[in-house]
Amino acid sequence: MLGRVERDMKVGMITCWYKNLSMANYSNNLRVALAKRIDVEIVSSHCLCWQRFVGRDDIFEGSCRLASFPPYLPALEADRATGVFHLFVSLTMLFLQFLRGITYFAKCKNCDIIHYQQTGAYSFGMSSLFAILSIPTSKKRVVTVHGIDRLNRFRFFRRSYRNADRIIVHSSSMKKKMLSFGVPASKIRLVPHGAQLPPLTGLPRREITFFGAPAKRKGFLTVLQALKLLKAMGQEVRLHVYGIYSDAEKNEAIDAAVNMGVADLLVWEGRLSEIDFDKKMQESIFTLAVYSAPVSGSSIVTRAMANATPIIASTVGGVPEYLEGGGLLVAPNDAEAVALAITKLLNDARLRKRLSEEGRRRAETFTWGRIAEMTFQIYHECIQEMRTNTQR
Repeated sequence: MLGRVERDMKVGMITCWYKNLSMANYSNNLRVALAKRIDVEIVSSHCLCWQRFVGRDDIFEGSCRLASFPPYLPALEADRATGVFHLFVSLTMLFLQFLRGITYFAKCKNCDIIHYQQTGAYSFGMSSLFAILSIPTSKKRVVTVHGIDRLNRFRFFRRSYRNADRIIVHSSSMKKKMLSFGVPASKIRLVPHGAQLPPLTGLPRREITFFGAPAKRKGFLTVLQALKLLKAMGQEVRLHVYGIYSDAEKNEAIDAAVNMGVADLLVWEGRLSEIDFDKKMQESIFTLAVYSAPVSGSSIVTRAMANATPIIASTVGGVPEYLEGGGLLVAPNDAEAVALAITKLLNDARLRKRLSEEGRRRAETFTWGRIAEMTFQIYHECIQEMRTNTQR
């Protein structure tokens, strides 16, 4: 461990902060691990995921500086308009999110480093980041790219990454993407997604599980197709679905399952606390994370490995780098491959044991302490550059 402490360094971390959502969990674990060395202040705002928390008073992880301007407008962020109205709504959203970026920046006025956690869209997407990277400042700006959104197809937006002092990525595939955007290699740092290592309690493993929203991008439709194939062969596999998802997401998934004739194989379990999450993961015979869209790093993959749970995952983004020998890999959107992998794991206890042990061993290489150490070093580099520039 570095052991260096810099209490005069203050970091403003701009991030989703909703309890038990993967992005908020990432940021909270990182903040806690960094707290012994530096002062980290969280800046957050409402976004589309707020609809999943209707009726809850404790939607945020803890204290944070809430960016309430511009106000959250559910109708705009849900955007189901078509044609010219869709274009109008999209442009309005871009402008509002740009303003939100300015508000984020203002909330970090007392910070030395602004650390933006970029996800795919909405309040923590490219438009807000573009605003932060466009404002002239002596502050150091660090961006962790968890996901890139549709604005990155435009060179105008891609070029703004060059204004960041450091770009943190979770995988080699995302590093290549940043290089293709023209970001200098000297600014890019590869820091893995972290893993919390819970104690292994030896619970009986009796469920096949899926964690997360039952969305197409997460491969849920592919899983349903695999269940249909197995059912046609006389093998009925029951799937337990855990996660934070809206009624609309659940109903859409149920409709798809009904059309495929596998609705009776789904057990809808709903939201879990952090403790119950690990418990249910350790009760899993194996879990599925067969994403159809690229991901830089996956909290489900790292969490499965940390809980010594075998996993079937797709060969997208950085997933193969994390798993190595800790899981079975399948091509994205390949229901036959998923069905074959499910059968293989169900029938081979030795394989499950090997994947379980290898996954846990892999997870031990990217604990949050190690991730915090790597992140702290990046902050320290930035502060040293700031001090050097000040002395000139």
